Amino acid sequence: MSRKKRTKKLFQSPITLNLEKDDGQVFIDCIVYSDKGYKRLTDQHWDQTKDFLSLHPHQTTWLNLYPLENKQTLEQIEEYLGINPFMMADAVDFSLRSKYWFTEKHLFCSFKMKKPNFDGSEHISFILSEGVLLSLQEVKEDVFDHIRIRIENNYGLIRKKGADYLFFLLCDALIDQYTLISDESEEELLKLEESINEDYKEVGLHNLHDAKKELLQTHKDVRAAGDVLEGITASEFFLLSDLVKKLFNSISHNAKYSIDSFSRQLEHTKNLSDLHFAQQNNKLNEMIKLLTIMSAIFIPITFIAGLYGMNFRYIPELQFNWGYPAVLGLMLLVVVFILYLFKRKRWL
Repeated sequence: MSRKKRTKKLFQSPITLNLEKDDGQVFIDCIVYSDKGYKRLTDQHWDQTKDFLSLHPHQTTWLNLYPLENKQTLEQIEEYLGINPFMMADAVDFSLRSKYWFTEKHLFCSFKMKKPNFDGSEHISFILSEGVLLSLQEVKEDVFDHIRIRIENNYGLIRKKGADYLFFLLCDALIDQYTLISDESEEELLKLEESINEDYKEVGLHNLHDAKKELLQTHKDVRAAGDVLEGITASEFFLLSDLVKKLFNSISHNAKYSIDSFSRQLEHTKNLSDLHFAQQNNKLNEMIKLLTIMSAIFIPITFIAGLYGMNFRYIPELQFNWGYPAVLGLMLLVVVFILYLFKRKRWL
């Protein structure tokens, strides 16, 4: 899946929504739940969603928006939830790196989520308020389906806890995605190494460059995600319970594991480049070795042939009846001696 990179427009107010389209679509996936029940509505119109929310007050609400292409809908949601305009502007600005900050009523954080078949990283943001979690994504596909299943089937503690616990589960799913990507990329590097060892010509330097470029970007994203998690854990936002802060501390350790893994893989790509060049040098050395042996063999017999090929009138050996076979025999002895010498010196 490819996408056009969205850039910040010049001379634009910092609270202006930086959208690719102002009148496009926004799908709203709304889930409300409590320990007694669960309801879900997927719609494109905020008015219907707002009426749905009014029928289920005092329940934990999860609003998931994708893609972010309708300015009016986003502004209406911003007004309904009382969100700081700067938060919504940061949520739709895909050029920003991962960050977090909070006000008296809302906590904002954003991540770069790696996904297969997606060009680059998806920018995903969360805005947490009392009883409501708003998540904003570039595209529909995500890694949260297992959480939706847990809510629907009332697995675990999710319906018994508030929006802060749901917030933790979503962040945990993102960090788990980095762990999976780390394991997959490590396997790919091992395959590259095996290919280089078998035949370095099968792996071009552009393959190693592409792998290193991808790892650098992913390493940058997961480091930023780790900083966000540490900031959330240390924050004093009133909605985060002690349990949720401890849970965030645990996934912060998982993020550090991914950071270390990607750091090792970056070092591995450097070693693979060295291995690639070493294989090239070994091949070149083998060629030079072969040429050297051939030169060492032909230099003395060329000297003998040149000696008796001189156009002097009186060369005694030229008159011998057995002179020609004797010279050939001498040349053969020289070749055998050189090969024996090279073998004894272990140069062959």
